[in-house]
Amino acid sequence: MKRDHWREDAACLDADMDIFFPSRNNAEDRWDRAKALCKGCKVKKQCLSLVMHLEEHDDRWGVFGGLTPMERRVLRDKQRRRQA
Repeated sequence: MKRDHWREDAACLDADMDIFFPSRNNAEDRWDRAKALCKGCKVKKQCLSLVMHLEEHDDRWGVFGGLTPMERRVLRDKQRRRQA
């Protein structure tokens, strides 16, 4: 079946979005659950690429592409060092 957009194949399509955007009180537990869902997602790379582009100067959003905001910040810093 042809899909209109890669997001239609996301493992999180029907998931509770609260696990991807946790409050400070339960962030680690929910992030672990979100990352577990992302682990087997067939569009994880597209998701990560999208958020890395959108967050160029602001790492404040929840789990995307299996990475937390801090993990994406580290990845972005590594990419910038390679490009320099």
